[in-house]
Amino acid sequence: MKTDTISIRIDHGTKTEFTLVCEEIGLSPSQAIKLFTKAVINYGGIPFELKTKQPNKFTVQAIQELEEGKGHKSSGTSELFSELQVK
Repeated sequence: MKTDTISIRIDHGTKTEFTLVCEEIGLSPSQAIKLFTKAVINYGGIPFELKTKQPNKFTVQAIQELEEGKGHKSSGTSELFSELQVK
C-alpha cells in the first residue's frame, strides 16, 4: 500500500505533552494521529464536540450585570476614558 506524509507544526510544549500521553497508553504519536484520522473517517467528522472557550468568572459576572440592566453606557470613548480616569 502506498503511503503519504502529513506534516504539521505545533509548539514544543504541546508536542511533549502529547508524546507523554501517547507513551502512557502505549502508542507512538504517529500511531495516535493515524487512529485519529481513521476515527474522523468512520465518524464522518471530528469525533468529539468542538466548542468555543468558555468565559472566565469576570466575564460571566459582567454578562450577568448587563442582563440585569446594571450596565453602564457612555456616549463615546472620550466620555468613557474620562469616567475611567484614563488619559
